[in-house]
Amino acid sequence: MARKYELECPIASTLDIIGDRWAILILRDFFLHGARRFQEFEATLPGLTPSVLSARLKSLEVDGVIATRTYEMHPPRVEYFLTPKGRELGPILRAMRRWGERHARGDHAGANEDG
Repeated sequence: MARKYELECPIASTLDIIGDRWAILILRDFFLHGARRFQEFEATLPGLTPSVLSARLKSLEVDGVIATRTYEMHPPRVEYFLTPKGRELGPILRAMRRWGERHARGDHAGANEDG
């Protein structure tokens, strides 16, 4: 599991919950596609092992960012969805996307707007 900062700081506390690179990409998928099943995450996040995916989903659930609902009883299968707390992360992820589009993509990454 990801290491925690354990600092009395709101930014550090937020990073304790969503600061892992996989957690952010899992959240991205929720905002792009809505409720998701485990296999759907596996398909859209190449390189993420099932054990790490499972651990990140569990951590986000424990922190109240996501929840599960059963869609099949035999065998039990669940899908994951954002809670209201998780949906509040939307502006943060949109801001990260805009920043990435402006500063971290293509040949002009890091260039100022004038040049």
